[in-house]
Amino acid sequence: MLELAISSILRQRRTTVFERPTDGMAAVLVRIFLAFSAFLLLVCIAPGAPKPNEPKECPVTGRDLEAIEAAIQKAVSCEESMETFQACAYAASGDVPLGQAVIRKCEGDFMNKLNASQKRAYEQKLKRCWRKYRREAGTMYRSFEAMCAAGVAQAYSRSFLNPSETKKPK
Repeated sequence: MLELAISSILRQRRTTVFERPTDGMAAVLVRIFLAFSAFLLLVCIAPGAPKPNEPKECPVTGRDLEAIEAAIQKAVSCEESMETFQACAYAASGDVPLGQAVIRKCEGDFMNKLNASQKRAYEQKLKRCWRKYRREAGTMYRSFEAMCAAGVAQAYSRSFLNPSETKKPK
């Protein structure tokens, strides 16, 4: 008799997926639906995501050190000279004279406007850049130091120029 009761209860509990889902099955279906919705959302949003910037090409045709340095010196602004430096950098010790050319170009915008304490702070920041990788061996680190120092000069140039002067002429 007990067997008959158990078998009738089991028959009542058996249902197919298409008939009536149990609580556990409903939870699984909800999870699948949410995962699919999240995937669809990502697929729809991805084309509108920002793209990484393309590296700029060096505007100097010869790519020799003297030509690049001349292009940096002929640049209209500090910003343009820094852009040329970044685009034409060797990532080696050859970047040191290029960085110094950018520094000279940018210093023309602000050096005569600095008071003694500002000048001291600027020189300390430059020294910090030139010492930043002093314990590292390899020419790549000299390039990093030159890029850092040129960045400091560029930042000072930006802060001492009027906003209209920092934009590149087109």
